[in-house]
Amino acid sequence: MERRLAREAAMCLYYERAIKKDPHADSTTLIDMGDVLHRARLDDENLAYIDSALHLYEQHLSEIDACIEQYCRTWKLDRLSRVDLSILRLAVAEMRYIDEIPYKVSVNEAVELAKKYSDEKSPNFINGILRAISQAENERQAGGYAFF
Repeated sequence: MERRLAREAAMCLYYERAIKKDPHADSTTLIDMGDVLHRARLDDENLAYIDSALHLYEQHLSEIDACIEQYCRTWKLDRLSRVDLSILRLAVAEMRYIDEIPYKVSVNEAVELAKKYSDEKSPNFINGILRAISQAENERQAGGYAFF
């Protein structure tokens, strides 16, 4: 459960950056979330996950967005809700850059975040995009076509 809370915190921080349109913005959300994170008593591993997720956002935002755009064929990123975009960005960052998190976990957790924070159609939309990305990555690793 702690990892889910850490993932939720990271998604909120991604959302904050999407609203501010500055990937390097100082985080007021993390300060505001400090009390929640303290009460949850997240261990060092989960706090490190949040830091890693923020680093991935800052360093790889353009690649993450390009991946989402590639599989989100009928929608431009600026038409997606900021919440959905933040959830997708976090999941793609995990899938692409955090090897120890299985794709299925990233997809499932993204769908759960969408159920909690977005509208009723978002979980299916997010699931479809992320499953296509994960299938393409699995095929690439098996010697199929290029990915990302």
